[in-house]
Amino acid sequence: ATVTHLDLNYNIIVDVSAQHIAEVLKVNATVAKLDLSCNGIGAVGAQHIAEALKVNATITKLNLCSNEIDAVGTQHIPEALKVNA
Repeated sequence: ATVTHLDLNYNIIVDVSAQHIAEVLKVNATVAKLDLSCNGIGAVGAQHIAEALKVNATITKLNLCSNEIDAVGTQHIPEALKVNA
């Protein structure tokens, strides 16, 4: 079976974990929906996820709500989506 929806909410994912997830996303060709809500991802983790989104055209839905991403971190995601579009 192919995984197309990955739900990792409430898993105490922090920036280092987000970095590992981002590395996998860079080569992902199947996961379209990723839920990372309600974790401990901060600005650094958001930057890692954003870098992955620049090269990943498969993700169509990403949930990062209820994390610790500050104003600086939130700037990374839309910038990545401009590259990905």
